[in-house]
Amino acid sequence: MRFSCRALVRLKLLLLLHIGVLASAAAQGSPEQDTYETQKRLTVGVTKYAEAQLGITRFIRARAVRVQKQEEAPGQLTAEFVLPTAALPPLDSLVATLGFVLENNLNAHNLTARLEQLAAEEERLTAQLAYSQTRLLAPQLPAPERETLGTEIISLQSQLAQARQQQQRLRAHQGQAYVVLRLYDEVSFPTGNHKVAFVNMPGVEYGYLRLDNPKAGLTSRSYQGYSIKYHFTRGKSYFNLGVYKPTEKSATDSAFVNELFMINFGQDFYPRNFGRGRQKFLNLYTSYQIGGFILNRDDDQQNDFIPNLNLGLGLELVKTRHILLDNKASYFIPLNKRSRDLRGLLYQASFSFVF
Repeated sequence: MRFSCRALVRLKLLLLLHIGVLASAAAQGSPEQDTYETQKRLTVGVTKYAEAQLGITRFIRARAVRVQKQEEAPGQLTAEFVLPTAALPPLDSLVATLGFVLENNLNAHNLTARLEQLAAEEERLTAQLAYSQTRLLAPQLPAPERETLGTEIISLQSQLAQARQQQQRLRAHQGQAYVVLRLYDEVSFPTGNHKVAFVNMPGVEYGYLRLDNPKAGLTSRSYQGYSIKYHFTRGKSYFNLGVYKPTEKSATDSAFVNELFMINFGQDFYPRNFGRGRQKFLNLYTSYQIGGFILNRDDDQQNDFIPNLNLGLGLELVKTRHILLDNKASYFIPLNKRSRDLRGLLYQASFSFVF
């Protein structure tokens, strides 16, 4: 009977020891970055991906204390690595020269409190383990209590090993930073994600059209007017609807063009190397507008709808999360037989706000 009890105790102790090893392995598999005082996340879009990928790889090889992960796919690189905190400024300088930094987050927290907590836990476990081991040596200890103490000792030893291991890892990572870096090719991924950012942004627009070849008696030298402009994506895409009136009129010819009723759809495109439209002031962009206009005459007969295309260059003067003050110049091109009489330089200034 005595042999059976001892064998049972040994079996249970081995089982608990195995469980302790598994628990320790699970603790090692916890998020690695949580054991570092400094954590950094970088997302960078580049136009010359091959050169940028080579530069990042060389930097990691030269500066990284350890590489946790490095995955590559067509046009994408994801790397997780450990750097001395002193190497973070050179990393920022490098990525700033490679392309546009979409994300640069630094999270620093003090692990002293965690180390103190683990040290107190180690002290408590050590004292409890010594007490249990002393009790186990008592000569007249009943078999059930001996079995319970054996189980308790194995558990305490496992917990103590984990507490010491965690302290060792935290101390070893002092003065180091865990970096998660994502690099992608903007040619393949122009927005950084594949979602369209819709927005409800109405506004008003002033336009001044100066004709290249006004026809005497039939068209004015210039037309000006106002439009309603409605942005529906941050991209930015928009519609505008408005009326332009002549700055001078003909009192004799009833065929004189006295109104241009404009209906257009437009899009603006930001350059990759001049802020990409994310600056608060002076965002440069190119644009096009396509649509048409209704040409009205004094005689109110044969009011034609004429398609038109505008190609232009613009500059956002002020841009915040809530307002946009914008202006641009484009070449206004009617797409029909009257193109020579009505084409010219078009200037537009607009004010829009998020509704």
